[in-house]
Amino acid sequence: MSRSLCVTHPKVAFLLPVLAIGMTISACSKTHEEKREYALPDSLCRVKVASDLLSPFLPPGKNLSVKEEAPDGGTKTCELFVDGQPSVFATQIWWREEDSIAEVASVQAMVGTGEVSSDQKYLHSGTGAVGRPAGCVDSDHPQQKLYTVIQVFAAGRDDKSTMKQLITDYTTAVEKSSACPHDAVVPSSR
Repeated sequence: MSRSLCVTHPKVAFLLPVLAIGMTISACSKTHEEKREYALPDSLCRVKVASDLLSPFLPPGKNLSVKEEAPDGGTKTCELFVDGQPSVFATQIWWREEDSIAEVASVQAMVGTGEVSSDQKYLHSGTGAVGRPAGCVDSDHPQQKLYTVIQVFAAGRDDKSTMKQLITDYTTAVEKSSACPHDAVVPSSR
């Protein structure tokens, strides 16, 4: 007489349905948690960026709203809110020429110490970054450099590798825009 190979221990028999229910609840809550009812933007206030680079930093929700401001000294901010909560802020700011990118980053709330690129042009962490667009010169901002800043205020949205690509793409787009004047020649009077 042979014994059946399909004998289930009573404890294992009890755990199988519990595990199945737990996995189902986990899968459902993850799907529900990530549901966005708004369209992902493809720009930060007219500065083109890929929506898939913004996606990891924008939480689920119903409504996305954008607020654009120019508070002072040539600073421009683009603030994204999901259901009224701050999510992602992008800033273009003129800063003292002698300061390093790490010094600029040190006063940005969500950037932190981060990782500096070998060319000293970028600093990024999982929730923020600073970039320095090349060649931006403006007679209204003597002895200053233009910097780009991205900060993520949405909780639990930390993605270091995507932030690195986002600040690179955003900074490159700013370099090519009217926000980055390349001609500082003051017309001579004749």
